[in-house]
Amino acid sequence: MLWIYEVIKIPRERFDLMRTYNKLKIYYINQEGKMNIKEYIQNPCGMLSIPYWKNKTMTVPSSVRIIHNSKWTGQYDDYQRFFRVKHNLNDLAPIDFDYDTISIDHQAKQLCEMVNASYIHENITVSEEEILEWKKHETFREDLCIYIKANDGIMVASGIAEYDETCREGIIEWLQVLPEYRNQGLGEKIVTVLLSRLKNLGADFVTVSGNLDNVCNPLELYRKCGFTGSDIWYICHV
Repeated sequence: MLWIYEVIKIPRERFDLMRTYNKLKIYYINQEGKMNIKEYIQNPCGMLSIPYWKNKTMTVPSSVRIIHNSKWTGQYDDYQRFFRVKHNLNDLAPIDFDYDTISIDHQAKQLCEMVNASYIHENITVSEEEILEWKKHETFREDLCIYIKANDGIMVASGIAEYDETCREGIIEWLQVLPEYRNQGLGEKIVTVLLSRLKNLGADFVTVSGNLDNVCNPLELYRKCGFTGSDIWYICHV
């Protein structure tokens, strides 16, 4: 097996896998240059550190190593840890609250400001141009871009998911809640809607990854929403 990945303009102090589609792309392929889709579906979070649709053949930089927790023995000192968990779309919670669908073309600025304010503690930023680029993803669907607003109309929680018809995988790519609106269950509500919409589209399962050491503890939120698994990926700077 070979690790194939590409790193794009990442300052060392901000080396972060959470936003793989605009910062870091990592792929796991076999010697023929193609992941076996049946193997992936059986164990998506253990076979790949990112979703199947991002599995491409790319140039291997010499300064990065990606190691699954089953192979981790403390080989490197400079690393970040990322969980990847799965939902089988069984026993979904009811949707008994209001939410709206994001219009990427008309609300890119508002979404950009909301994302950047939500991730200020991790120094993660996104531009309006990058948000508009999401529409070019083969897995993009605007009906998987949703938000909840406050009484004054401000976007206070949002989520972006994508759907890969090839392996019938749903992927939660972004989930954020403004700091002043946290601990009110808004993140769980966003996830609930995305899971429901992905199931209606035909997804067999949904995956999500995130920074295991994020002070907001996103893994706990996903556990509450029914995600399971214990796969951890170490992103190491050599």
